[in-house]
Amino acid sequence: MGVALVTLSLGVGCSGTTGNPKTVPVTGTVMYKGEPVEGATVSFWAEKAPRAAAGVTNAKGEFSLSMFGANDGAMLGESKITVSKVAASAAGQSSASKPEDLLNDPSAMAKASGGGVGGILSEAPKALLPEKYGTSTSTPLKESVTASGPNKFVLQLTD
Repeated sequence: MGVALVTLSLGVGCSGTTGNPKTVPVTGTVMYKGEPVEGATVSFWAEKAPRAAAGVTNAKGEFSLSMFGANDGAMLGESKITVSKVAASAAGQSSASKPEDLLNDPSAMAKASGGGVGGILSEAPKALLPEKYGTSTSTPLKESVTASGPNKFVLQLTD
């Protein structure tokens, strides 16, 4: 019986949910130039968090954060908030219609692989939102996540 208890307690300890900091649900909307932003990544960076809580906006600009599990929210306290969205790259698109056509056109092959000379990307992703929101060191956005909630935030981005 003692062996069964040890095995059971080890199984519970390995479940991945034990020992994680407390999170609470966090939702919101991202707006830029008066319009909802679709496809933006929103991250809440709490000071002592082991990682950011993050989510992606839908067509209405709405997001729900996840930290350790789906839609579990963010840690309590003040967080810096980053919001970023980049344009889909033209890399991977080629005028060659068949793979064997790429073998006959080195520039098409480089473009299809997303690289230029030596595998270096020929075009950096283009930011579609002001870059100041893209890093935790430059973002002006901060919010406090509370236990009593509601933790629903409207993030208004400006140029």
